[in-house]
Amino acid sequence: MPHDPSKVAIAATARWRARIVAAAAGAGISLTDPLAGVPGIRVLTCASGDLGVIVPRLTADPAPPRPAIGAHSDSIADRELRDAVADVAALLSLHGNVVLDLDAGGRRGRPPRTDVVVSAGVDRPPWTEPAVTLPVGRDRRGGPLTVALTAGPGFEQALLELARLVEADAA
Repeated sequence: MPHDPSKVAIAATARWRARIVAAAAGAGISLTDPLAGVPGIRVLTCASGDLGVIVPRLTADPAPPRPAIGAHSDSIADRELRDAVADVAALLSLHGNVVLDLDAGGRRGRPPRTDVVVSAGVDRPPWTEPAVTLPVGRDRRGGPLTVALTAGPGFEQALLELARLVEADAA
Protein backbone atom coordinates (compact mmCIF):
# COMPACT_ATOMS: atom_id res chain seq x y z
CA MET A 1 0.00 0.00 0.00
CA PRO A 2 1.57 3.37 -0.99
CA HIS A 3 2.14 5.89 1.74
CA ASP A 4 3.13 9.53 2.01
CA PRO A 5 6.96 9.50 1.79
CA SER A 6 7.16 12.48 4.16
CA LYS A 7 5.69 10.31 6.94
CA VAL A 8 7.18 7.40 8.84
CA ALA A 9 5.59 4.06 7.89
CA ILE A 10 5.73 1.22 10.40
CA ALA A 11 4.81 -2.25 9.14
CA ALA A 12 4.08 -4.47 12.12
CA THR A 13 2.11 -7.44 13.39
CA ALA A 14 -1.21 -6.89 15.18
CA ARG A 15 0.50 -7.33 18.57
CA TRP A 16 3.15 -4.72 17.81
CA ARG A 17 0.65 -2.33 16.24
CA ALA A 18 -1.38 -2.46 19.46
CA ARG A 19 1.76 -1.77 21.53
CA ILE A 20 2.72 1.16 19.28
CA VAL A 21 -0.79 2.68 19.37
CA ALA A 22 -0.88 2.35 23.19
CA ALA A 23 2.55 3.99 23.53
CA ALA A 24 1.47 6.82 21.22
CA ALA A 25 -1.70 7.37 23.25
CA GLY A 26 0.38 7.48 26.43
CA ALA A 27 2.48 10.22 24.83
CA GLY A 28 -0.56 12.20 23.70
CA ILE A 29 -0.02 11.36 20.02
CA SER A 30 -3.11 10.52 18.01
CA LEU A 31 -2.32 7.29 16.18
CA THR A 32 -4.99 4.79 15.22
CA ASP A 33 -4.87 1.35 13.70
CA PRO A 34 -7.86 0.92 11.39
CA LEU A 35 -7.01 -2.79 11.16
CA ALA A 36 -6.58 -3.42 14.89
CA GLY A 37 -6.72 -7.12 15.65
CA VAL A 38 -6.36 -8.15 12.00
CA PRO A 39 -3.53 -10.67 11.79
CA GLY A 40 -0.56 -10.17 9.53
CA ILE A 41 1.74 -7.29 8.75
CA ARG A 42 -0.14 -4.01 8.35
CA VAL A 43 1.09 -0.42 8.14
CA LEU A 44 0.74 2.45 10.61
CA THR A 45 1.92 5.95 9.68
CA CYS A 46 3.00 8.73 11.96
CA ALA A 47 4.55 12.16 11.62
CA SER A 48 8.28 12.58 11.42
CA GLY A 49 9.55 13.06 14.95
CA ASP A 50 6.94 10.85 16.63
CA LEU A 51 9.24 7.81 16.94
CA GLY A 52 11.43 9.76 19.37
CA VAL A 53 8.44 10.00 21.71
CA ILE A 54 6.75 6.65 21.04
CA VAL A 55 9.68 4.20 21.13
CA PRO A 56 10.92 5.03 24.66
CA ARG A 57 7.36 4.42 25.95
CA LEU A 58 7.14 0.89 24.54
CA THR A 59 7.40 -1.74 27.20
CA ALA A 60 10.72 -3.38 26.54
CA ASP A 61 10.98 -7.09 26.01
CA PRO A 62 13.21 -8.76 28.60
CA ALA A 63 16.79 -8.93 27.29
CA PRO A 64 16.08 -7.90 23.70
CA PRO A 65 18.46 -9.57 21.26
CA ARG A 66 21.24 -7.51 19.67
CA PRO A 67 20.56 -7.58 15.95
CA ALA A 68 23.01 -8.39 13.20
CA ILE A 69 22.58 -5.46 10.78
CA GLY A 70 23.22 -5.51 7.05
CA ALA A 71 23.06 -2.70 4.50
CA HIS A 72 22.85 -2.70 0.73
CA SER A 73 25.37 -0.65 -1.23
CA ASP A 74 26.31 -1.45 -4.81
CA SER A 75 22.92 -2.97 -5.65
CA ILE A 76 21.25 0.46 -5.32
CA ALA A 77 21.56 2.14 -8.72
CA ASP A 78 20.56 5.66 -7.68
CA ARG A 79 23.62 7.38 -6.23
CA GLU A 80 21.65 9.64 -3.88
CA LEU A 81 19.69 6.71 -2.44
CA ARG A 82 22.89 4.64 -2.15
CA ASP A 83 24.51 7.54 -0.25
CA ALA A 84 21.45 7.88 2.01
CA VAL A 85 21.60 4.16 2.87
CA ALA A 86 25.36 4.43 3.49
CA ASP A 87 24.76 7.43 5.78
CA VAL A 88 22.18 5.48 7.80
CA ALA A 89 24.53 2.48 8.04
CA ALA A 90 27.34 4.77 9.23
CA LEU A 91 25.03 6.36 11.81
CA LEU A 92 24.02 2.96 13.17
CA SER A 93 27.67 1.91 13.40
CA LEU A 94 28.45 5.08 15.37
CA HIS A 95 25.97 3.84 17.96
CA GLY A 96 27.95 0.64 18.51
CA ASN A 97 26.34 -1.59 15.90
CA VAL A 98 28.28 -3.71 13.45
CA VAL A 99 26.83 -3.15 9.98
CA LEU A 100 27.69 -5.68 7.26
CA ASP A 101 27.75 -4.82 3.55
CA LEU A 102 25.21 -7.16 1.97
CA ASP A 103 26.57 -6.50 -1.52
CA ALA A 104 30.20 -7.31 -0.72
CA GLY A 105 31.45 -10.35 -2.54
CA GLY A 106 29.54 -9.68 -5.73
CA ARG A 107 26.87 -11.93 -7.16
CA ARG A 108 28.67 -15.19 -6.40
CA GLY A 109 29.15 -14.52 -2.71
CA ARG A 110 26.25 -15.40 -0.48
CA PRO A 111 25.27 -12.38 1.66
CA PRO A 112 25.54 -12.81 5.42
CA ARG A 113 22.34 -13.59 7.32
CA THR A 114 21.21 -10.50 9.18
CA ASP A 115 18.34 -9.62 11.51
CA VAL A 116 17.83 -6.02 10.34
CA VAL A 117 18.43 -4.77 6.78
CA VAL A 118 18.96 -1.16 5.69
CA SER A 119 17.88 -0.48 2.11
CA ALA A 120 16.38 2.20 -0.13
CA GLY A 121 12.75 2.86 0.72
CA VAL A 122 11.63 2.67 -2.90
CA ASP A 123 13.34 -0.68 -3.42
CA ARG A 124 11.65 -2.48 -0.56
CA PRO A 125 9.29 -5.38 -1.26
CA PRO A 126 5.61 -5.34 -0.26
CA TRP A 127 4.97 -5.22 3.48
CA THR A 128 5.59 -8.86 4.37
CA GLU A 129 7.79 -8.43 7.43
CA PRO A 130 8.29 -5.88 10.21
CA ALA A 131 9.73 -2.70 8.71
CA VAL A 132 10.01 1.05 9.09
CA THR A 133 10.31 3.38 6.10
CA LEU A 134 11.29 6.91 6.96
CA PRO A 135 12.32 10.10 5.17
CA VAL A 136 15.99 11.03 5.61
CA GLY A 137 16.29 14.04 3.33
CA ARG A 138 15.62 15.34 -0.17
CA ASP A 139 17.24 14.53 -3.49
CA ARG A 140 18.64 17.23 -5.77
CA ARG A 141 15.25 17.58 -7.50
CA GLY A 142 13.48 18.14 -4.17
CA GLY A 143 11.87 14.70 -3.91
CA PRO A 144 12.02 12.74 -0.65
CA LEU A 145 14.80 10.25 0.01
CA THR A 146 13.45 7.35 2.04
CA VAL A 147 15.33 4.55 3.72
CA ALA A 148 13.77 1.28 4.87
CA LEU A 149 14.79 -0.78 7.89
CA THR A 150 13.41 -4.32 7.75
CA ALA A 151 13.61 -6.84 10.61
CA GLY A 152 13.30 -10.55 11.01
CA PRO A 153 10.93 -12.09 13.56
CA GLY A 154 11.80 -11.26 17.16
CA PHE A 155 13.68 -8.06 16.33
CA GLU A 156 10.76 -5.62 16.34
CA GLN A 157 11.95 -3.75 19.44
CA ALA A 158 15.47 -3.40 18.00
CA LEU A 159 14.00 -2.27 14.67
CA LEU A 160 12.00 0.51 16.29
CA GLU A 161 14.96 1.63 18.40
CA LEU A 162 17.22 1.78 15.32
CA ALA A 163 14.52 3.71 13.42
CA ARG A 164 14.29 6.17 16.32
CA LEU A 165 18.06 6.79 16.07
CA VAL A 166 17.82 7.39 12.32
CA GLU A 167 14.83 9.70 12.69
CA ALA A 168 16.55 11.73 15.41
CA ASP A 169 19.60 12.17 13.21
CA ALA A 170 17.52 13.19 10.17
CA ALA A 171 15.70 15.89 12.15
